Amino acid sequence: MYVDFNKIDENAKCWIYTLEKNCKNVSKDIHEFLEKICENWMTHGNSVKASFIVYDYRYIILFAENNISGCSIDETNKLVRKKLNELNIGIMPNSKIGIFINEKLVYYDRLSLLDKLKVNEVLVSNKMINTTIQTKDEFDKNWIVEINKSWLVNFIK
Repeated sequence: MYVDFNKIDENAKCWIYTLEKNCKNVSKDIHEFLEKICENWMTHGNSVKASFIVYDYRYIILFAENNISGCSIDETNKLVRKKLNELNIGIMPNSKIGIFINEKLVYYDRLSLLDKLKVNEVLVSNKMINTTIQTKDEFDKNWIVEINKSWLVNFIK
């Protein structure tokens, strides 16, 4: 069952899709589709409380409460990918990292980003999208973080 994002439990699990291009021109279609996905999400014959956020027209984040079965997650993932394919919107590989440069999102793979950090083309104080979040609470608190407060700190020397 679809619920407003503000009413989804803070422990709701999340799944992140990073889009290869801006989906602003099909935003209404995507919102209607995602609301329908959430409204009809079932696991083991039970309705799932679910919600979503479309962030900056580049990220789709689905949230679901309860214990979600792997089959249910796989089916939802399949439906999202199918709809995005119909709209000619690809999903970026997980290896791409969104960094804010002058308030604009720029995407780098990890090695390129580390090289840019070494020569100060990107600063550790720059903010990034944290796609490692797993719950709504983490989304609320850590969706956007400084690079030096992210998982990337383990690779910065």
